[in-house]
Amino acid sequence: MINLPFAPELASFIDRPQDVVEGALIVACIIDKDADVNWARHELDRLAVEIGPGNAGNICDELRRLGFQGASRNYYSVGNSRLDTVLHSKRGIPVSLAMVIAGVAHRLGLPTEGINFPRRFLLTVGGDLVDPFELKVTSIEASREWLTDNNLDPKQAFVVASPIDIVVRMLNNVRSILQSSGDYLRALELSDYQLMLVPEHYGLYIERADVWMHFGDRDMVLRELNSALDNAPSSAIAERIGDRIKDIRNVPSSDLN
Repeated sequence: MINLPFAPELASFIDRPQDVVEGALIVACIIDKDADVNWARHELDRLAVEIGPGNAGNICDELRRLGFQGASRNYYSVGNSRLDTVLHSKRGIPVSLAMVIAGVAHRLGLPTEGINFPRRFLLTVGGDLVDPFELKVTSIEASREWLTDNNLDPKQAFVVASPIDIVVRMLNNVRSILQSSGDYLRALELSDYQLMLVPEHYGLYIERADVWMHFGDRDMVLRELNSALDNAPSSAIAERIGDRIKDIRNVPSSDLN
């Protein structure tokens, strides 16, 4: 495992994952060790005081008035997953803007829950459904209509995301960007943090095997695939992983990458 400087902070969060915003701030530190998380906490305090008591609609309206909006440009910038950067720039992707809303809502005494909706991450605030990217209250009916239009099953569309799920999702966004840019070592580091959160996530081991393929390291590829096999959720998936393991064993290391 790569050295993980923020493993102690993440381990503490795993032990008591009540505050998802604190989890998001750990993600910011993982992205950049110099992330200004204390300023971010104070800024959320300040925003809550400025916005004042109200419902989800009021929070969204006030954040829009203050200049917050979805990142239409540079959507795939790593900075859009850093909560302190998002608070500075007032631009973010759905899950990071959801953390801004949640941070303010918690300080105003409103409960929140993340929703892993297929189109984009959603958030409930005090019982209202919010589209964080639009910074607007939406509805179950509108969301169901979108699902129908896109031939998607609504049964799993409104699954509540736990704080750990949300942190995994934020790290996944960053890891995907790093991996697509060829920064494979950093991608492995991000997946090491993710495995602290979800050690039985077979898909992460498969993705790590793909990264090791770029380095031509057959031993590590097989190690990751065997971990995926150990955590396979069904016999059919286990069979596919087993077939891949057999194929890799027959390929010379020089041909892996």
